[in-house]
Amino acid sequence: MPVACVVLALCAALLPGCASEPVKPAPDASLTEEASRMKVGPKERTEFDAAMKAMAANEHEKSIALLEGLAQALPGNPIPHINLALVYRKMDQLEKAETSLKTALEIAPDHPVASHEMALLYRKNGRFQEARELYEKILRQHPNFNLAHRNLGILCDLYLQDYACALDHYTRYGAEHPDDKQLAIWIADVQRRAGK
Repeated sequence: MPVACVVLALCAALLPGCASEPVKPAPDASLTEEASRMKVGPKERTEFDAAMKAMAANEHEKSIALLEGLAQALPGNPIPHINLALVYRKMDQLEKAETSLKTALEIAPDHPVASHEMALLYRKNGRFQEARELYEKILRQHPNFNLAHRNLGILCDLYLQDYACALDHYTRYGAEHPDDKQLAIWIADVQRRAGK
């Protein structure tokens, strides 16, 4: 399911990211001490831009080569690993996607985009309880990461049949996205199935 891009405005160098879309580094990586460790030079920025273009064009092998090079050049930066996971998931190489996300989370254990992508991967693999626990962890640490509310709602609704959970998280997501007509349909459907 395509997922809308979100921009995280969080401290500690949390970078803007898109679930299931390429994750881009912050425009000003000097905002915090962690961010300053992850500064990228013009060469890496050019390679990153080329990797993003290759990803958008579904040139998987090219994007993998560029992202692997960036991962080696920027060992303290989780972003190349997150994007590698996205490419591998597009290629349906889920084990490689999970390995890349584990590496990203070793670098930045509480990175909400890496954690969110891992939760999506768990859901895809039928590991529903692990996905739920990870979404809940993300939301404890980053309560305004609305995309996690949306996807936890989907998980609770479609996979766990926990309608109270689904309704809660759909409603939280909807508070920030009042014009989402599809969400309004989902909420009405959950209310109907829950007998409300």
